[in-house]
Amino acid sequence: MSEEVSASPVAIADLKYEDVSQLNFSKLYSPKMKSVYWRYFGFPSNDNNEVITKQNVVCIKCHKVLTNHGNTTNLRAHLQHRHKDLFKELCQEHDIHVPPRKTPRNVTHPPLSKRNVSSRRVKLEFINNRNHDNASDEEMDEAAVATAAMQAEEDASSQTMLYETMVPFTYDEAENLVEEEDQRLVMEPKYGRKRKVATPSSTLHGRAIKHEDGGYTVANIANLAEALTDIMIKDLRNVEFLYDAGFSDFVRQAMGGSAHMPEPHKIESLISEMHASKFLEVGEITREFTSEKPFSFAFEHWVNVEQRRFLSIFHHYLDEETQSVKCMLYATVEYTEYIVLDDLLTDFYLPNCTLAIINYDDEEDLLYTYLREKNIPIALCYVSVIDKCLRRVFELDEVAPLLDQVKELMQRHSSEIASKVSELPPYNEHFPWTLYETLKFFAESISWSEDMDQLVISAKTVTEALSALVIALDTLRGEDIPLCSMLSPITSKILIKKLGIAEQDDPLMMNVKRTISGVLQAHIISNDNLTAAALLDPRFHRLTTIDNLERCVRMLTHKYNKNFGGSAEGETNEVATTSSSTVAIKSESRTGGVSAAGKSKLELLFDIADIPTPPKKENDSSVESDLKRYRNEVVVQLDESPIEWWLKMGHVYGTLRDLATLYQSVPGVVTLSFKKALRDQIYDYNKRFMLTGSQIDAILFLHHHNN
Repeated sequence: MSEEVSASPVAIADLKYEDVSQLNFSKLYSPKMKSVYWRYFGFPSNDNNEVITKQNVVCIKCHKVLTNHGNTTNLRAHLQHRHKDLFKELCQEHDIHVPPRKTPRNVTHPPLSKRNVSSRRVKLEFINNRNHDNASDEEMDEAAVATAAMQAEEDASSQTMLYETMVPFTYDEAENLVEEEDQRLVMEPKYGRKRKVATPSSTLHGRAIKHEDGGYTVANIANLAEALTDIMIKDLRNVEFLYDAGFSDFVRQAMGGSAHMPEPHKIESLISEMHASKFLEVGEITREFTSEKPFSFAFEHWVNVEQRRFLSIFHHYLDEETQSVKCMLYATVEYTEYIVLDDLLTDFYLPNCTLAIINYDDEEDLLYTYLREKNIPIALCYVSVIDKCLRRVFELDEVAPLLDQVKELMQRHSSEIASKVSELPPYNEHFPWTLYETLKFFAESISWSEDMDQLVISAKTVTEALSALVIALDTLRGEDIPLCSMLSPITSKILIKKLGIAEQDDPLMMNVKRTISGVLQAHIISNDNLTAAALLDPRFHRLTTIDNLERCVRMLTHKYNKNFGGSAEGETNEVATTSSSTVAIKSESRTGGVSAAGKSKLELLFDIADIPTPPKKENDSSVESDLKRYRNEVVVQLDESPIEWWLKMGHVYGTLRDLATLYQSVPGVVTLSFKKALRDQIYDYNKRFMLTGSQIDAILFLHHHNN
């Protein structure tokens, strides 16, 4: 067992180390953690013993600044390679067995259809520029680079360093600022004005000339290949883009005509090296986490300009420190009939996967078949469900001719319209919302002659019916990460409030409403896993339509017995009716009394009142009995965090608390791109659409994790 670390901050103000002199914090706070490695690390804090940031940790011995990834992998690596004697004593004291270091193998970048990343343990961030420049590109293969790094580890003067990110991103919270420049951490006082330090990095740049206005002009870029690689990753570009005449001429002029563009294979080698290094880190975290905790998958199918099909694989998990859902891109592979999904997902412990969210609907597809074989439930991404509603409406016999007429009129009068409005709505066949925007623009933004009245009325009727989908999607946009527990209640509310057939509805309106309702009913309301997620969210269990409560109870009971070792006695086909006497749990709103103007989008959609008073725990509990009491007693505010609520009140409903943990990390969408403006979504889609070659996986992976 590890020795207890004092919770009081350790003063370091008097220690004279070069790194510490550049850090604007006076103390280190050593948290009480189970891992023995935390004995030698602390969070930076100020004179008032307030932790400045938990995004970074500082080594108490050498004051190196490391990134806090939520685990001890990089802490252990730092001690193992920077404080070897200390690490050896720690291993002996606590009987820690460290596997022998593996010799790097000569590995080529794998094809997109097969996931086989190098097993090297040495991760490089910087290569000795002198050695790299003197050697030819043919000589500096993967094995030579790794060997040079292992030798340079013993040489204190070498520029080669193990992969220890100093401060990998800008942290801006509570009026503090951390900037990644020259491996320095710069802090402003808590209530001081933010100041951004923009010192040019000596690793990539030569001598910098400072102007009177405080800016810098880079006189020379020492490592042009790395700078160009960064551009590719940030902007999602192909390697060929760097060698287009305009861009390559610009680079030469910017470098004063003295630079030579690096060879394409050198850029590709850098991308492969960065990708392999980062993937080793992500893969280790993935294996460690998914073997112990519940997680969810998200699969995005897309096509590029070469008409090659790809599958981007995300996984989501609950960060216990921040109590928030985290999204991580695992890989992007070419999706063919020869793909081996077992090999692709080897880092995941699949029995712990709660749900898979997919952005396309094809029951006969290879991925659908594989997930069913692994007993992983499937739900269609909510954005894809909305898009499917739109496409079904636009395919109706009454609507399709209407759309053709509107598009023809818009094209015929495009010059006149463009002269009177600042911007025409965009159109893209892959985004059905562009057709909705076109109809709305036609009906509301242009004055047409009287002979067009019937066409305008029909367009208004369609857009009015589709406004229900606008409300549903806009409600999800108000959440940081929309959880799958929200989908069923939001859809239920939309079906009742917006899509119910009214007496004044004309045949076109009724047909559009029925079409939308049919899609929502089939993909959301009828999905038992989405219903179960809503039942286990204390905000929504009363606000969702339940097609078959008995079936949901049986499913949850089976899931509880399988995952938590419960007895089968709780399984029953009978579900008692709700008791007339109602006792509700007091759950105070985090915002107190809020006016309509200050309510969230969820609160505006659902108009419910507070009902408070805590219940008591029953000795005999099963999934069925706990669910009966829970549905009778619990009413909480819509701005309450379901994760925090279960931590606070979960002891009252023990079986449901355990089941709720399975769904707390499951989003209702694959990505958050739907939160962007429509033009931005199209722009991002087109950038990825143009990616070609063998580096697609690496570029998308590094782009996601750098952001």
